Amino acid sequence: MVKKTNDTIKISGRIDSNNAKQFEDELLAAAEGNDVTLDAEELEYISSAGLRVLLKLKKQSGGEVSVINVSPEIYDIFDVTGFTNILNVKKALRSISIDGLEVIGKGATGIVYRIDKETIIKVFNPNVGLTMINNEGRKAKKAFVFGVPTAISYDTVKVGDCYGVIYELLDADDLLNVVRKDKAHIAEHIKGFALKMRSMHKIEVDGEFDDTKAGTMKYIGYLEGNVCTAEEAEKLRAVIANIPDRNTFIHGDGHIGNVMMQNGDYMFIDLSTSGKGHPIFDMVSMCSGYKMGQYMSEEQREARELTRGFSLDEIKLIWDTYIRAYLGTEDEAFIAKAEEQIMAVSCARMLLAVVAIPGLLSQKQIESMKDRVISYYDKGFEPICF
Repeated sequence: MVKKTNDTIKISGRIDSNNAKQFEDELLAAAEGNDVTLDAEELEYISSAGLRVLLKLKKQSGGEVSVINVSPEIYDIFDVTGFTNILNVKKALRSISIDGLEVIGKGATGIVYRIDKETIIKVFNPNVGLTMINNEGRKAKKAFVFGVPTAISYDTVKVGDCYGVIYELLDADDLLNVVRKDKAHIAEHIKGFALKMRSMHKIEVDGEFDDTKAGTMKYIGYLEGNVCTAEEAEKLRAVIANIPDRNTFIHGDGHIGNVMMQNGDYMFIDLSTSGKGHPIFDMVSMCSGYKMGQYMSEEQREARELTRGFSLDEIKLIWDTYIRAYLGTEDEAFIAKAEEQIMAVSCARMLLAVVAIPGLLSQKQIESMKDRVISYYDKGFEPICF
């Protein structure tokens, strides 16, 4: 009747007065956080007794309760009882096929395909829940209002057992693909991207965007007792607490696989983890891909989408060009200090992936990243230099 999958709770079968108490116990135990998404694809019937349970869930969560993949018959029940005004009820998503579509980009959370000349679709991996995907569309619309160059999503669909988001982008290609196909001009492409990131980081947003620093501090608590000891967790918190507070827009996963090139301009996609804070939080993805990539074996580099197909010299060129263009300096001592700080914050942030996406990092990777952050703390760190 109730089964939790990633950040979505599946409800199924018939829910009436005979099993409403069992449904309540299971549902309230499975629900976590303020916003809850219920997948009703396999729900056959729900009576007033079941609806009262959903009302109790709404009061308990204090946030938004979404009921998705609702059949026309079930939707009518929600509608006639007025629950479409209380809960965020959405009819079943339409399904599309990606058979034969051209792959134009890949990332940690999914693959981007071209549907036709005017539209693309990002198909998320099975471990990415619909709550996170819907969050991306909501944030993209808000970011667009503030002037962030982003592609606006306009439809969420089912693709087999996964979900996808359709964007309208004319003749677009992701920058990672562009760089792979035009290696003779790596420096020019990366410099343009770095300057666009720096420009984006001049945009200030309001309280509609979550504070990245506060969120990071919160998630470190989830690592304690699992990945870190209490003492180690305190050191991680100290490193993050050292970062100045800002209202700067933060993409959250700002790398060249999450920006589309359209008519020579840059359009950011995948804003599910966007927020506000110091720009150092947005250096994580490029650092983990191209700074840390320099210390990986060839086999490890080929296993990662951001480094696949690039030589060690090309990976080094991408990072060196990016950090210099972003910081706007060739001062080696300043660059070295900034890199050390970015590396420490990157490792601390990447550890949070253990919570967000289970299985994404190996135990060896987890220990290596944790050791780097703790070593940075133990030797005595300074204020962020940029």
